[in-house]
Amino acid sequence: KIFNLYGQLSQTVARIFLLLIKKNIKYNKTMIKELIDIPYATEVRVARRKGKKSTCEFFTPYEIIKKMADKIPESTWSDPTKTFCEPCFGSGNFVLYIIWNRIQHGIDWETALRTCYGVELMQDNVSETHSRVIGLLDALNIDYDKSVAMDIMHENLVCSDFFEWDF
Repeated sequence: KIFNLYGQLSQTVARIFLLLIKKNIKYNKTMIKELIDIPYATEVRVARRKGKKSTCEFFTPYEIIKKMADKIPESTWSDPTKTFCEPCFGSGNFVLYIIWNRIQHGIDWETALRTCYGVELMQDNVSETHSRVIGLLDALNIDYDKSVAMDIMHENLVCSDFFEWDF
């Protein structure tokens, strides 16, 4: 029913809304786990894995992301001058966590986006990540400008080869 209500939303954003509605998620530290742990076996990805040219995609689960992020000093998360780079962001699990954690540490949404860079080879993954970031900002109930957020993501979270992209 939600897909009919929100036909213009991507499937991923609709799933996020479903999660929020079904679980009445409070905006706290458990929310990011719920937003990241969405099934990623989409038809496109399954076909890609079964095809002649596999992309060897692996989507890092929340628990591993959290363990890795916990090794970064707290002061780094709250420093607006620090920049994060994800060289192969897939469907955006690390990107979502980085942006979410920066916002939780007092960084405004725009700075959190502007200081997060990433590259991904598959355009469908890039589009999905953009949608998931918008879903995250919506879920956090942040007052933000969607067109500015999309402009930043089109500059910072791109479809390219990491070794060829000019940062």
